[in-house]
Amino acid sequence: MQIRRVRPADLGTVIELAAEALGPEQAGPVVRAHVEDHHLLVADADGRVAGCLAYRTDWFQCTLVTLVAVRPEFRRRGVARALFQAVEACSPSPRLFSAAQETNAAAIRMHAALGFVPSGHIDNLPQGYRQLLFYKRLPFRAGEGP
Repeated sequence: MQIRRVRPADLGTVIELAAEALGPEQAGPVVRAHVEDHHLLVADADGRVAGCLAYRTDWFQCTLVTLVAVRPEFRRRGVARALFQAVEACSPSPRLFSAAQETNAAAIRMHAALGFVPSGHIDNLPQGYRQLLFYKRLPFRAGEGP
């Protein structure tokens, strides 16, 4: 499996994956915005998009994962872990945040398994679900503050 930046040929598949997590009306705009910022990674498994991860680096001077989605047939095979490791490696900040709906038990377990800790929640979102925030402190890298 290879983690790489999204390519134009991947967009249809990535939007379909994003629609499962975000809903069809939000998927296209969210994916396109991250493509423009070069903040969209895909897990390529023998030429197939197995999963994707979108992130931003301008969230309170931190990196925020805004989307992670893995095709059902590739789940529990390390795809999400590899995507998170890739964003950890390129994050300009040692502070990495991610979120999951409070009803998504699998995502909550995944964050814990990846070393994230609870960091709070956001209520009153249009979707009607509470978003749980997770935080992971990344290792110190030369040139960064403590």
